[in-house]
Amino acid sequence: MSLLDRYIVITVLRGVAIAAAVLLAVGTLLEFMGQLSDVGTAKYELPDVFAYIALRLPRLLFQLLPAATLIGALFSLGNLAVHRELVVMATSGISRLRLLRSVSIAGFILLLIMAGLGESIAPNMGAYARELRAVAMLESEEAVDGPSTWLKNGNRIVNFQREADGLGFGGVYLFELDDEQGLLQIAHADTADIDENNRWVLSNYSETLFSDSNEVQARKDQVTLMDFGLSPELLDLSVVRHDLLDTASLERYIGYLDANQLDSTQHLTAYWTRMADIVSVFLMSMLALPFVFGGLRSAGTGTRLLVGLLVGLGYYVMSQTFVNSGQVFELNPFFVAWLPSMMLLFLIMIAFFRIR
Repeated sequence: MSLLDRYIVITVLRGVAIAAAVLLAVGTLLEFMGQLSDVGTAKYELPDVFAYIALRLPRLLFQLLPAATLIGALFSLGNLAVHRELVVMATSGISRLRLLRSVSIAGFILLLIMAGLGESIAPNMGAYARELRAVAMLESEEAVDGPSTWLKNGNRIVNFQREADGLGFGGVYLFELDDEQGLLQIAHADTADIDENNRWVLSNYSETLFSDSNEVQARKDQVTLMDFGLSPELLDLSVVRHDLLDTASLERYIGYLDANQLDSTQHLTAYWTRMADIVSVFLMSMLALPFVFGGLRSAGTGTRLLVGLLVGLGYYVMSQTFVNSGQVFELNPFFVAWLPSMMLLFLIMIAFFRIR
């Protein structure tokens, strides 16, 4: 890199670091306040809260880095514009495309950081945080030992499958007995969640029913609701959450679902969304430059930060809206994941065309 490249890259990265630190501080405070209501439940105390939040910091940074990139780049490049440094560069014969190359180097470095977080660091540490919280929230320590957990609730027996390290694929097996302890039903679900009515939402659900006449009935549902009366914290022992799987594990799990003719749309969408989020950091860094050369050239720091927050928040809301709409209307996962990034790229091209 030339001296100019190094100067702009360091300036942008410094601004992004400041913005990320501020957003992380706010996010951590909100996370801490959200955990306070659970303090005192079983063995979940303040030291566990601090450990849980610390382990989730990489995941929080992964979520906030695109917005922090835009805010930090606007802040840094805006200061260069206010101090007339960009004017000096322009009068020295440095084109805006040349400046874009320098900013894109900083964006590529941030992309590598984002990729490292999303590939393994953030998912694995987030999964460990989930395990730590689940263990502390449960009354019985023996309930979470080993790769499998068995619980009995009346005539229903629930088995949570886990890998030995607590980070692998899980699953829920359900066994229902009659009053004479005969087997009435066997069921399996790949993932489970709790809705607002404390009912279990089981995805990729399949069951086998045994009747008194020795008949066997089987059925499959993409999603089914059941009321078990068990602690929601037990879900954290086995739920396969795509945001807590590293990219390689997510690819393997998608392959497993496809091989068993199970619905993998949700996880495919999560996979492509993760890829698009990584690329969005690179695009956000470049978006800051036309803003600075445009109407924000003489704007104050507060205005630039407000614009960065609005654009970053708008991109996040738009991407989440497309992802959720894609699952509801069964749209192509690749399309719904990459459409916001394509729209962001189109916005960058239009903005540069207008200032040239």
